[in-house]
Amino acid sequence: MPSPEIVTETGIRLPAWLVAMSLPPAPASDEACMGFAIAVSRENVARRSGGPFGAAIRLDATGEIIGVGVNVAMASGNPVLHAETVAISLAGRRLPAFNQNGQGGVTLFTSCEPCIMCLGASHWAEIGRIVSGALKEDAEAVGFSEGAGTEQLRVEMEARGVAFQSGFQRAEAAAVLREYAVQGGVIYGPES
Repeated sequence: MPSPEIVTETGIRLPAWLVAMSLPPAPASDEACMGFAIAVSRENVARRSGGPFGAAIRLDATGEIIGVGVNVAMASGNPVLHAETVAISLAGRRLPAFNQNGQGGVTLFTSCEPCIMCLGASHWAEIGRIVSGALKEDAEAVGFSEGAGTEQLRVEMEARGVAFQSGFQRAEAAAVLREYAVQGGVIYGPES
């Protein structure tokens, strides 16, 4: 009996509408970056191309957005393709953990507080600041299970200097989560 086929490579494919979107011009403000993360999460819901989450990564030295992502986990069949992990993956070598050019720190703007997986990815990518819109309880209120351990990891990250700002433009971000649930969007994840 032949062994099952093993996937030897995979790629991340952003929805065409996101590739065509204009990024906020550098230097992008906190408001512009969060507005963008929320706008792409809203568009992902409207176009039914994935879950209700969006993210942008800004290079702090220049204010340039170096990575964007939306949740494409269900659409791609890949459970790790949350908005934050997509943005981190696409920012790649420009992130501090992989950066040899001394470009400085980065800020992750995410439409919702990161789940444990995304927070862990932010830790390994050496994200220096995480700004989130909707809170964990907003995601859980519509049925998502964000995972245990986020508080402990956040405390560890804060101890090494990572700055967190939660609830930035919360009302707008939480509205996207509720709209997704009202439209019958698939609630997925552990215990969902």
